[in-house]
Amino acid sequence: MEAKDTELCESLIIWLQTFNIDAPCRTIEDLSGGVAMAQTLHKLDAVWFDESWLNRIKEDVGDNRRIKVNNLKKILQGILDYYNEFLGQQISEFLLPDLNQIVEHANSAELGRLLQLILGCAVNCEKKQEHIQTIMTLEESVQHVVMAAIQELMTKDTVDSSRTDDHGDLEQQLRRTIEQLHEAEAEKEELKLRCQELDMQVRFRRDSGFVHIKHSLL
Repeated sequence: MEAKDTELCESLIIWLQTFNIDAPCRTIEDLSGGVAMAQTLHKLDAVWFDESWLNRIKEDVGDNRRIKVNNLKKILQGILDYYNEFLGQQISEFLLPDLNQIVEHANSAELGRLLQLILGCAVNCEKKQEHIQTIMTLEESVQHVVMAAIQELMTKDTVDSSRTDDHGDLEQQLRRTIEQLHEAEAEKEELKLRCQELDMQVRFRRDSGFVHIKHSLL
């Protein structure tokens, strides 16, 4: 389980780097201060996670664990509000990440949970198609882990089943996202096969031409 948690965390960090944010985002330590995740959320939805919200995240955290935890609390609360008010769903409390574990022990499993919630925001926001396409450009092994993380958001009891309203069904939204990802993956594979076929045709014609020239010279 620990290896799986580490793989999830590392893959989601790679995904996070596709947003080309200013803050460092290569290690758990980089992310533990919350600045990189806040900047990512701002890029995901600059209306919801606006400049005013972003400015509440302190950037010069250094090794101050209290400030780091406070930053992560603001980020988590922002994500929960986004799920609740924008997506119309409430995340179950027992699935929420332990922020102290992230700051105190650089815990990859807990950071992975937090990044997974950000991933959920990405694939359900108004620019979700753009983010899905970006996921499809990742290295295949990373892409599969990210897709599995989306699938997990759908299949696990990630929302509070006691809450029902007419703002939408997160499970249905995630299911559609998975279908779109699979469709994009199939198209990518089909394109790859077509390229291989064209390459073979070019080689065949080149080789046939070479044989023809050779016979003409004899």
